[in-house]
Amino acid sequence: MIARVLTLSALLGFTGPSVDQTPVAPVAPVAPPATRLVTVITHDFTFELPDVLQAGLTTFRLRNEGREPHHLMLYRLDPGRSLGDVLRALSGGGAHPAWMHAVGGPNAVPHGGVSTGTVRLTPGIYVAFCHVKSPDQRLHFAKGMMKSLAVTPAHAPMAPLPAADLTVTLREYDFDFSGPLTRGWHRIAVHNAGTQRHELILSRLSPGKTSQDFITWMNTQRGRPPVTPAGGTTDLSAGGTMVIDVLLQPGAYSLVCRVRDEVDGRPHDEHGMYGQFVVP
Repeated sequence: MIARVLTLSALLGFTGPSVDQTPVAPVAPVAPPATRLVTVITHDFTFELPDVLQAGLTTFRLRNEGREPHHLMLYRLDPGRSLGDVLRALSGGGAHPAWMHAVGGPNAVPHGGVSTGTVRLTPGIYVAFCHVKSPDQRLHFAKGMMKSLAVTPAHAPMAPLPAADLTVTLREYDFDFSGPLTRGWHRIAVHNAGTQRHELILSRLSPGKTSQDFITWMNTQRGRPPVTPAGGTTDLSAGGTMVIDVLLQPGAYSLVCRVRDEVDGRPHDEHGMYGQFVVP
């Protein structure tokens, strides 16, 4: 399989939902006034994260103080399900059960990095966990990087997601952008228009490396990783949308979805859901 290089002209063939074309900010965007800002600090292998939050528009700002990359996966559980049920389901491998509903979260960054994602939380019991794999081949949640989160009802109505200057639409099995990816800060709306869960793993490629090199490394973890993690979104359910704040610097970037397919159980990158783009 040959990695697809997404040129800026190809990215203009977007057919997804309309987007507010706000100019790219010269500094990091601030959370909108109606958004609750929650700082998440990750270690090897724990989260510093509140046990209880109110429902509503919530910006999670993840700061990684661990030695390994970490991200924040958020899933809302059906009533009656618990953290133990999730641990047993994840430990069994394969597709996640239907009673787990992916709501997104900021994807992985390296030690010292910050990843920001804004989601709409509805009342219920959630589980927060990290699904990154260590060099010893064990997943971080299996090392204790998992906790429950209660989201209580709020009196104020739910605020809309903040306006974005770009939209990326996820579907089986591709990424579609609403416009060119230029240097600087972008507030990007990520929308899952597919029928399955999807994620967006955004990484900056090392010189001469490709998305396919990164996929090979994730499968084997041999040698140095050919990328630097740059955020993105963790799993989003079909129809879900979240907003991320991303700083793009000149260079080549990789896009990958590793969610396991609901039909054949293979990672979506094996179905061709990966690509590259260049920021001039």
